[in-house]
Amino acid sequence: MSATTTETTLVDPDLAAGERVGEYEVEGKLGQGAFGTVFKAVHPLIGKVVAIKVLARKFSVDPEMVSRFIAEARAVNQIRHRHIIDIFSFGTLDDGRQYYVMEYLDGEPLDVMLDREQRIPVGEALSILRSIAKALDAAHAKGIAHRDLKAENVFLGRDSDGGLFPKLLDFGIAKLMAPEDGLKHKTRTGAPMGTPYYMSPEQCRGKDVDHRTDIYAFGVLVYVMLTGVYPFDADDYMSILMKQITEEPSAPSTHNADLTPGIDDVVSWMMRKDPAERPPDLRSAMKALEEAASSAGLSASLQTAGWDVSSSPSIKPYETQPVHTSGARLTTPPRGVETPEHALPTAPRRSRVPLFAIGALAAAAIGVVVVMVTRGGDEKAKDPAPIVTTPPPVMLAPPPKQPVATPDPTPQTVIITIAGVPEGTEVFAGGMTIGAAPGPVQLPRIAEGMVLTFKADGYLPTSTTVVPDREQTLTVKLKKKSGGGGGGTKRPGKDDIENPFGGKK
Repeated sequence: MSATTTETTLVDPDLAAGERVGEYEVEGKLGQGAFGTVFKAVHPLIGKVVAIKVLARKFSVDPEMVSRFIAEARAVNQIRHRHIIDIFSFGTLDDGRQYYVMEYLDGEPLDVMLDREQRIPVGEALSILRSIAKALDAAHAKGIAHRDLKAENVFLGRDSDGGLFPKLLDFGIAKLMAPEDGLKHKTRTGAPMGTPYYMSPEQCRGKDVDHRTDIYAFGVLVYVMLTGVYPFDADDYMSILMKQITEEPSAPSTHNADLTPGIDDVVSWMMRKDPAERPPDLRSAMKALEEAASSAGLSASLQTAGWDVSSSPSIKPYETQPVHTSGARLTTPPRGVETPEHALPTAPRRSRVPLFAIGALAAAAIGVVVVMVTRGGDEKAKDPAPIVTTPPPVMLAPPPKQPVATPDPTPQTVIITIAGVPEGTEVFAGGMTIGAAPGPVQLPRIAEGMVLTFKADGYLPTSTTVVPDREQTLTVKLKKKSGGGGGGTKRPGKDDIENPFGGKK
């Protein structure tokens, strides 16, 4: 009986139909997630339909989570792009839960379409991707990285003509990359961020990231839409993180025979392990992708000429610097791709021979000669037998013998033991829980630093960097939280966070 009562009290009450939230009346519940619930509502006088997102009670008393909630509203209002969902009101319910009001979208998320269709034809996929690329470039131009791009965060609405009108959702973990963003909340190195399937290698390591992590995730999104599979998959999240860091994805064309090496090259360009080797912006990536699709006759219309002004590649705070070489490999975009002046250097473009010219040359090489002889006025032309010259057979050298690969006896993972923290302390890597102290905790074997975050009740979260190149014991010290006086749960007030919409909340 008591257990049932306790469980019931932990569930946030739904807003009832007819209940007023600001200027709007609730009509019903649209959905619920880990952080809150979304309700459908309408303005009683003008009939405007909206969606109201209510932050869960347990997060509404956490100043950091409230700050992130506000950061999402602030981010989309700074960008103000037609392919990003609009948020236009913010407030607090009587029970202390935070909410904001956003536009109501009629349609379905992209992941629902993918579950149904498995994969999307290239022409239709490019139409969706073009809109999302414009939205992300606009965000990057404002100094904002989304950091959680995935199919679930792309909503496919409909325009007035019934066509698809994509909207980018959920800037809840977006990073404002300007030196000062005006909020008390700051995203920190090692904080739990992102979704493993779409996370860039630098994000998997818990490193601080910029707009280039969105370019990597966009490459993953292209891969998933065109093939119906993830570039990296495994039975557990740590294995996925390890693959993101250490492995190269298979070419998309291995999963979809309609795709071409040109498309493979562009996806590979976006998913380079080194952020400096990725496209400078998504405009360049989309132009390359559309040209590759058009060259393959996959019904791709080149529309990058009409790119939004807000998506300009002139992004000064974190502009990609030219990179000339990486080892012996030229760090250039895929073949035949033109990029802005600040983009990576390109190799000389090869001249293209029209298909009809190739056909003519092939015919001449075979040596088919047809001679038409005309013998005068009324005499009928006679066709002599064609002279066919058969080219000599081409002698192909046998392929060189491949050396037999010797299995690497070095294990691909290492075991880390955690010391110096309370037993049961949660350990996070790349935004995912990977175990609890004292462990053992399994990490991918790499020679670069990886950020681990430690959380325990009554202690402040702490992050530290470890190089998981061998088995080792990691000693960590956690600081106890200050009492704060009063012993109750503090509700965030005006001094804790800034209201991005101004005025009183």
